[in-house]
Amino acid sequence: MVNISRRQLPEEFLNKIFELFFKKEKILFAKRITIIYLLLKKIEQSNIADFLKVSTSTVCKYALLIENKNSEMIKIMKFLIKKEKIFDFMNELFASFFIQPGVKIGHWQLYWDHKRKKDRKELYGM
Repeated sequence: MVNISRRQLPEEFLNKIFELFFKKEKILFAKRITIIYLLLKKIEQSNIADFLKVSTSTVCKYALLIENKNSEMIKIMKFLIKKEKIFDFMNELFASFFIQPGVKIGHWQLYWDHKRKKDRKELYGM
């Protein structure tokens, strides 16, 4: 059984402690969901660990947890990935029409910005 101290903290300290606790838990939860999402997108585990500032063992743990699982959350994430692939295809299609380096001077900058963004998305998934 847990011993509870008879001396209680002031109410404002308790509120501050709970606020910090929940803020940290929100960040951890968001990182876990993002790890699963990026693993389903087939992003390399080392890149996920580098991007989210987590250890590779954490990423490996979640890779093992989702392996051969068909939970509702994973189905939803796979659906979101399909929608994202369609959006990426449309984005590439419009970029190939509207960004034509050499036609106008400013288009080279747009071209390189688009290429960097595309390379980063392939590497980190975001």
